[in-house]
Amino acid sequence: MESARIARCSYGAVTVVIALFEHSKYADICNQMCLRFKELKIGSFELTYSLPEHPNCLLQSDMDVHLMLMCLSMLKSSFVDISVKDLLSSNNEDGNHAMSNHAAPNHTPYSHAVSNRAAPDHAASNHATSDHAAVDHGASNHAMSADAMSNHTTSNDATSNHLASSDAISNHTASNDVISNHAASNDAISNRAACGDAISYHAASSSCKLDSSAFDENEHLGTSRFHEGETYLSQGWKEYINNVGQKFEGGVAEFRNKLCKYAFATGFRFAFVKNEKERVIAECFKKISDGCNWRIHASVCRLNGFFYIKSLNKVHTCTGAICEEKSKMMSSRIISSVLVDRIQEEPFIKPVDIVKDFKQNYGLDISYHTAWYAKNLAKSEVHGDASSSYSRLVWYTDALMSSNRGSHCVLECDPKTSRFRRLFICYGACIEGFRWCRPLLFIDVTGLESKHKGQLIGATGKNGNQGSFPFAFAIVDSENEENWSWFFENLAKVLTPQGRTITFISDHNKGLTEAVSNMFPTSHHAFCLQHLKQNLLSKYPSTYGKFFRDHIVDLFLKCANAPTKAAFEVNMRNLKHEGGAPVMTFLEDLPKESWSYAYFKGNRYGEMCSNASESFNSWIFELRALPICQMVDGIRSKLMKMMAEWSREAEQWCSVLCPVMERTLNEGLMVGRNWNVSRCSASVYDVHAEICVKVDLANRLCSCHEWQIKGFPCVHALVAVQKDSGCIHEYTDDHFKSSYFRCSYAFSISPIPDIKNVMHEGSEDVIMPPLTKKRRGRPRKKMPKSVGEV
Repeated sequence: MESARIARCSYGAVTVVIALFEHSKYADICNQMCLRFKELKIGSFELTYSLPEHPNCLLQSDMDVHLMLMCLSMLKSSFVDISVKDLLSSNNEDGNHAMSNHAAPNHTPYSHAVSNRAAPDHAASNHATSDHAAVDHGASNHAMSADAMSNHTTSNDATSNHLASSDAISNHTASNDVISNHAASNDAISNRAACGDAISYHAASSSCKLDSSAFDENEHLGTSRFHEGETYLSQGWKEYINNVGQKFEGGVAEFRNKLCKYAFATGFRFAFVKNEKERVIAECFKKISDGCNWRIHASVCRLNGFFYIKSLNKVHTCTGAICEEKSKMMSSRIISSVLVDRIQEEPFIKPVDIVKDFKQNYGLDISYHTAWYAKNLAKSEVHGDASSSYSRLVWYTDALMSSNRGSHCVLECDPKTSRFRRLFICYGACIEGFRWCRPLLFIDVTGLESKHKGQLIGATGKNGNQGSFPFAFAIVDSENEENWSWFFENLAKVLTPQGRTITFISDHNKGLTEAVSNMFPTSHHAFCLQHLKQNLLSKYPSTYGKFFRDHIVDLFLKCANAPTKAAFEVNMRNLKHEGGAPVMTFLEDLPKESWSYAYFKGNRYGEMCSNASESFNSWIFELRALPICQMVDGIRSKLMKMMAEWSREAEQWCSVLCPVMERTLNEGLMVGRNWNVSRCSASVYDVHAEICVKVDLANRLCSCHEWQIKGFPCVHALVAVQKDSGCIHEYTDDHFKSSYFRCSYAFSISPIPDIKNVMHEGSEDVIMPPLTKKRRGRPRKKMPKSVGEV
């Protein structure tokens, strides 16, 4: 384990402890600080650490961290104290310290200047010039003559006096604006050189003549002043309604939308007198109460369908208009028109973030429910209606089969109700590319987040570079035995012609297990070890204690990874003896041929978990909330890009093996460089490592069993091959070679025309969405267990 040093980090009255490693970066330390101290933000604090005789060493970069660790190593110290300081308070302290250092020793103390500023007998009748009076008084207390004031730029004492006076003012008013009015901002004060330049410029331009116009008339408001120049995005809405004859190409919908935004931006409400598809007349809401004459009339042009303003009276004769934060004009439909572009960039934005965004950028208060409905409307505008998307599948499957030859696509609906049931897709490029991958498929199911829900079943392989190779997927209305059988039936249609024995890896699912045995009787089925671990832990409540539960899981993993049947039986006896009745119940319906290496008859290539399936689910995560047709095309688009990118990248490889496997091979060779190897026969060697290991190169066997488990030469085999003066690449599986990888991605997926405006010509088939029953209560955040899963 990498040695670590302990950092005691103090912020205010709180101290936390973090670990520092040799590879620790400055950004890692800052992130730890923000994580432990919730009030801190990146960039709002500075770090210092202490060494013997040097209590304030700055920590500002990766080089500082490296030097700190070097010093601790030379001092043979395992602990270091790190102080966290807010930048604002740190700058103020530095500024005050700089001022006090520049003051002459015979000058009036700083506190005296403050008391003079606060003295009532020196207050001026005019508030705008009272501050200057205080400055003059401070100057007189320092015995500064008029000549000294006029030669302010050449007198260090005068500069110090002016600084002290400015500091007195800034401490009295507690306002950054006062400092800025004296041409010395907070940043200038914290920087000694910048402060001197600012004061010299102030003295040179005014010759220390204090003019009341230099002060802001609102400086007494302090930090609560309005920040001039701050505008909202809604200010541009005032230009939406301009003049008679203005054109709205979007028709009545665009006109209504812009009229509501215009009303909000200008701060008034209106009422519709006529609100029809061909004509809209609106008047000010205060037409009756105040007799306001504001009125607008717009109608459609039948020739082009555009809307035109026919008459407009923009003058309000009612009481003053006020732009309110809440407006009934801003309905969810109006909000959705603003969200369209945002939804395209962030499809999973939360309603609470929409509320904050409108408050900050538009100055508009909207409710959570308004934001929620607006988000759904915007999603429908961007991706289309979720229900009508099912009917487009008829056109889409035909377009897919015609543009991607060799693909297998099956769409099924209920013949009585015409409701969607299931869809299976396997692209021709994936079918051909999988021939060059290991005969290994990971099966998993994930829930869809669209309006009509459903389940997505994925079959994923692994390429020679240890990456995922998406092979086929299906969308079903529900997860049941019938749909599992249907999925593997279609999977068999594309895999059987290849003539390979496939190893399937999935969770322990009853319907899935039966479907595999029925459709692939000669194949091998292994259970995901991670799922089995979670199922075993569920047999032991938390009352048993974490240590005991982890110990039982550890015994179970020893059984699963036991290389021989004898070792398996020994570990199994220990598991049953210590686990008791819960383990016996857990193992009843769990055939050992499906989870233990010793009894597994196929080749798992060292894959004990379904990580490839989890990678595929994460890969399509953002697409699960889209309407079905857009989701399917989104998966096609990602597959198309992935195939093209890997094909282009693989052309640059110069190694015999794929980069990941080549790196694994080189690391193994480095490990065994100091081992002794003895030849026993023509192809059998004894490798003297920590223990003596037997390697049979002819049969590709090693007594450590790693070569047999992973299908890739272990460290002992690599050393034996070097001793034999043979070519190491001849003993590696072809599926790990770069040539096979290039063949896997040599086939491309063709694009499909835009599905938004194209419908299946001449087809009268209408597919209804599946019936879904909305669950009561809050929506589930986690995927429920599969049918039959333990």
